[in-house]
Amino acid sequence: MAEPLWQPRSDRAARLLGAGFFCGGAALLGYQGKVILDAVASATENVTYFMAAIALGEMAVVLGAYWMVRGLAGYAAVRALQSNPRGLRGLMIASAIIVGGTLLGLKLWLGSLGYDA
Repeated sequence: MAEPLWQPRSDRAARLLGAGFFCGGAALLGYQGKVILDAVASATENVTYFMAAIALGEMAVVLGAYWMVRGLAGYAAVRALQSNPRGLRGLMIASAIIVGGTLLGLKLWLGSLGYDA
């Protein structure tokens, strides 16, 4: 498999890539939070949010934090998951639990405020 052009070749580059993922995911989560809180504050009839953006934002934050902490070794570990089905399965299960828990918590919170989310 050919290496992508954007692949980091140093710890610093991998940590910067992680910082980019972290900031992008945090911005996505922040925007979705703003949309939800604005709708709740204005007491609109329906609260709408984009579940895929929340899931993508969470994954980007976690992945970015992992790369910022581990650097190039973390990037190589994530790349190696493509050829490790057991590790990939474990990552998917953990991701499903985290994202599912967040979306369930959000749904329960909005339900406690009287919204049918």
